[in-house]
Amino acid sequence: MKPFRLLACLAAWAITGTALATPHDFPAHDSSNSHDHPLVSRFAGSVIIGYQQVDYDRMLLPLGKVVDDKLTQSASVEGRITRIAYVAPLNKSALEIFRNFQAALASAGFTTRFSCEGDATCGDGYHFADAVFDPVREQLAYDEPTLAIDTMEPANDNINELTAHLSRPRGDVDLVLLVAKDDNQLPGIFLEICEHKPMASGEVTVDAKAMGEDLASAGHVALYGLHFANDSATIDPSSKATLDEMAKLLTGHPALKVYIVGHTDDTGSAAHNLALSQQRAQAVVQALATGYHIAANRMAAEGVASWAPVASNATDAGRAQNRRVELVAQ
Repeated sequence: MKPFRLLACLAAWAITGTALATPHDFPAHDSSNSHDHPLVSRFAGSVIIGYQQVDYDRMLLPLGKVVDDKLTQSASVEGRITRIAYVAPLNKSALEIFRNFQAALASAGFTTRFSCEGDATCGDGYHFADAVFDPVREQLAYDEPTLAIDTMEPANDNINELTAHLSRPRGDVDLVLLVAKDDNQLPGIFLEICEHKPMASGEVTVDAKAMGEDLASAGHVALYGLHFANDSATIDPSSKATLDEMAKLLTGHPALKVYIVGHTDDTGSAAHNLALSQQRAQAVVQALATGYHIAANRMAAEGVASWAPVASNATDAGRAQNRRVELVAQ
């Protein structure tokens, strides 16, 4: 999919208390250290008043209306999260902003998972917005106290929400859009985007001693420090530290024999994944035999495709955990 920029923004609130009610109260500039998301441009004329970006977090996806102050259906996703709060010009309606976003998202290939407009389909607009925005309201950074958001709950039923999903090769994207406008107040817009990606790996290394202890106690150890080119059995140079420790373990225990077992996620056909997992396991055996002079007869390569998952394949984070090589004692 080619890069794109949307013409609107996502997830809204209405501003209460000392409300911004006249054009000259409109903020002169964006909040410091804030910017639009590279996938989604702002609605024309709007200004950022709150911002947060987190490398890895969880995001709530509303998938049903509110009943008794609670969402009847929801899900969560994990990845890189961007949250942006905007206000739009006073003469723009919440509906105009929302329709712009709907059109832009559809054009960009997003699939709508849930949408509601006002109490008729949201259940209760006031509590719907509260359920979506309140958990993250305090996390955003705001420049001016007079622009701080007290709530995102309009009292006049003027709220619109959209939950959408985009599938793409470099990582799926989920977003939530709320747009609201209380009487005589600036339209509020809140955009929340989750770019699916695995949690940063390499934060915890497994050395030869730890490998030996896990083999002795559990009979196997997962080696997430072994990396391969996408859909390939070519070992990435970043794997050297883990290969060094594997060789140290095998050199220090000359009687030890192991299985090198390749695992994949469930993306693609079973036959393809079985072949790929076998090829990756064999590539590790070859690297240890040729690069570290470990006797080939002490290692056996096996591939088991996606048939032994350690996490759900429904999320990017789970699939990343399932893509692994394990060392198993023979």
